[in-house]
Amino acid sequence: MKLLISGLLVSLWWGLALVPSGSQSDRYHTDKRPASVVYEDSLRYNVYRFHITAADSGAVRDLIIKAYRGELLLTNFRTRIDGGVVGAEVADLDNNRFPELYVYSTSDGSGSFGRVYGWQFLAERKADIQAANWLKMPDGYMGHDSLWVERDVLCRQYPIYNSGDANAEPTGGVNRIRYRLKTNGKAYTLVTEQPIDQSASR
Repeated sequence: MKLLISGLLVSLWWGLALVPSGSQSDRYHTDKRPASVVYEDSLRYNVYRFHITAADSGAVRDLIIKAYRGELLLTNFRTRIDGGVVGAEVADLDNNRFPELYVYSTSDGSGSFGRVYGWQFLAERKADIQAANWLKMPDGYMGHDSLWVERDVLCRQYPIYNSGDANAEPTGGVNRIRYRLKTNGKAYTLVTEQPIDQSASR
């Protein structure tokens, strides 16, 4: 009887550990900056846990990430990013059962141009995730990105500015871009799923 109860408790714990924390459909708006001096967040995905901290001063800032599997510290690294951090998410866009961490930042100034920084955490190593053609945008783009993970894609939405529009009053609707995570050897890249799709904001 004791063995049966122990087995059920272990199964329950493992099932809970396989559920990522938080909603994967939350949006992070790059024109809504955090009020705190230091950005700090902790995220979980399966048995993995990530602790993220970043200073909120200076055009280029230090981002510090600690990654754990259970209680084991897998890596503790520091990198430089442009602008301030506005959010972070964990996901498995390529469905390989290993987590990716995505950190979103925004540039200083009225444009609030969004950036994404990503890492894949494999069994034997950490791999950087590049965003292909992230800065190559069509006419009408002036920043104010919203970034979020939706199922197996990373979404980017922004308002379209027509000629003569004021910064706070875009009149061209919105565009949305969906990025998929692709593998090429040991490299990982976020690639546009299809040509930019014009849609109404939800």
